[in-house]
Amino acid sequence: MAGRIGIVSRLMIAAFLMCASLSSAAHAEKRVALVIGNSAYQAVPALPNPANDARLMSDTLLSLGFFVVGGGAQIDLDKSGFDGALQKFSTELTGADVALFYYAGHGVETHGLNYLVPVDAHPQDEADVFMQMVGTSGILDELEKSGTRINLVLLDACRDNPFSGHGVRSTTGGLAQMPAPVGTLISFATQPRSVSLDGTDGHSPYTRALVEAMQKPGAGLFKTFNEVGLAVDKATSGQQLPWVSSSPISGNFYFSGKAVPATADARPAPSSPDTPAPTAPVQQARLSPPDDPLRHDLITDCDRLAAMPYDTGHAPDLAGVEVDKINVAAAAPACNDAIRRYPDVVRFVFEAGRVATARKDYVEARRLYEQAAAAGYAMAMNNIGALYEGGEGTPINYAEAVHWYQKAVDAGEPIAMVDLGYQYENGHGVAKDYAKAIRLYETAVKAGVPDGMNNLALLYMRGRGVGRDYAEARRLFERCIALNDAACMNGLGVLYNEGDGVPRNPRTARQWFEKAAALGNPEARQNLRGRGR
Repeated sequence: MAGRIGIVSRLMIAAFLMCASLSSAAHAEKRVALVIGNSAYQAVPALPNPANDARLMSDTLLSLGFFVVGGGAQIDLDKSGFDGALQKFSTELTGADVALFYYAGHGVETHGLNYLVPVDAHPQDEADVFMQMVGTSGILDELEKSGTRINLVLLDACRDNPFSGHGVRSTTGGLAQMPAPVGTLISFATQPRSVSLDGTDGHSPYTRALVEAMQKPGAGLFKTFNEVGLAVDKATSGQQLPWVSSSPISGNFYFSGKAVPATADARPAPSSPDTPAPTAPVQQARLSPPDDPLRHDLITDCDRLAAMPYDTGHAPDLAGVEVDKINVAAAAPACNDAIRRYPDVVRFVFEAGRVATARKDYVEARRLYEQAAAAGYAMAMNNIGALYEGGEGTPINYAEAVHWYQKAVDAGEPIAMVDLGYQYENGHGVAKDYAKAIRLYETAVKAGVPDGMNNLALLYMRGRGVGRDYAEARRLFERCIALNDAACMNGLGVLYNEGDGVPRNPRTARQWFEKAAALGNPEARQNLRGRGR
């Protein structure tokens, strides 16, 4: 199962799907963000935190279903790079519902207007500000013209004017207040004309509080920013108070999905991505057969941190987390706690197995999967097959992988239909049989599994087991692109690049490759390198 992605191979939803996980709210929205962090200034002292803050913000937004321009945080941009990033941002906003602009770095105010500072700025007088810096009013104008429903501007730039000795005057430190256009919320790290603090842990108090508040399910837009203000006020002992300027915004918006049921646990603050993974094994669970082993009504922190996308065993509205995105330091104790509190809910044993997989403890993962499989958990059967197929913690054994995939299929797991179909398509552990592969893929497609759509599209594209049909391949690619699947974005890009079933359009192809690459698809990155990116 490991290593099959895109045109060369397929994304593995069962363990290693590379697309960013989405909150339940994100499925119906196109969310686009530009994240910039400037630390390495050339004419004034460097700032220690903005680059770290931007990376933390970018990772958080990707996990919440945002398309981040450039594939991640844009670090240490000069004026040309800043302008180019804004141009790409403007282009990506076509058809978007939500736009988010985040900036950490130096900012200056002059004559009541705010400017963000590229790393190569070296103004000698106020006239240089207009040429060498980026005005926030222009950014707001572009957002207002984009047609997005919600615009969010997040500015962690309220520092002392670093150019006060260069003839650039400001009324005081920090930024000036900015009126928010319709549908726009502007969040400042501190009050207008005040100076924010740099944190001592590599992140600013504002950005640290912001990413934590964003990840709380059920928190509406204004509740989120109110929590940020309270958290920063507490963290700085009242020295810094974030400020919000907003106009009326229609509809509801949740960074991390709607509220979870009343029985759910409170979501913990996320651990730092640099926190070392725990080595202690997840404790043993008591698996007496419950009346309802799935408990779809129950959502815990273990689910939020380690649930598998498209697993039929958890709540339908729970998006899940890709295994390579699991925060092991937070998920391991959360799943331990869930197993302790709900010893008869086998899902938590399975999710603990995913945590073990994330930290590459495949022996422990297999033990936990086998526990859950013995209690009838279908996805655990599938993931045992994945360990055998990928040779993870055991020698590669395709026949044993097929055995476990078949058990999961018999238990009604749609993802297993894709995995078993792949074995028949490639003759792994069974005789090659395109007809069986197609039937399995078609069943997975009906269940809404993007991997099944991608694999079936590839067969139509290549004419394997079916007549070559580029139109059907395109239909399937577009259907799973609606689910934000990176492999299908790459596949559609290939069709446009080659002119197969569509007019050849290298520009459109590149756009799809870039979208897929931003979501982590390696084939798309390879395709971009081949085009001289």
